[in-house]
Amino acid sequence: MVDLESLSLPELRTLEVQIKAEIRRRGSATQRLIRKVQKIADDQGLSLNELLALANSGAVTTELAGFSRSGGVIKYRNPVDPSKGWTGHGRKPGWVVDYLDNGGSLEQLAV
Repeated sequence: MVDLESLSLPELRTLEVQIKAEIRRRGSATQRLIRKVQKIADDQGLSLNELLALANSGAVTTELAGFSRSGGVIKYRNPVDPSKGWTGHGRKPGWVVDYLDNGGSLEQLAV
C-alpha cells in the first residue's frame, strides 16, 4: 500500500491522474462485459434482468440448460447462422427481431 503522507503534492496529483485513468479503463471493461452478456441473453430469448433473476434464484443450471439444450423442439432457425434456433417460446431472440424488422416473416424461419 502506498504511504500517501510521504508523497509530495505533485506526486499525489500524478497518482490521482493515474487512478482516474484506471477507474475509467476498468469501467469500460465492465461495460463491454455487460454488453457481451446482454447479447448472449438476447440470443437465448432472455433479458439481462431475467438472466440475473435466474442466477439469483439458484435455478441457473436447470433453467439455462433447458434453454440451450432441452428447452423444446426448435421451430425457427436463423438463416444466416443455422446453429441458432428458437422454440417459439419466451422472448424472441435478437436475430428473429432483426429478421422481422427487415420485412421477413416467422413462416420463412420455420423448420
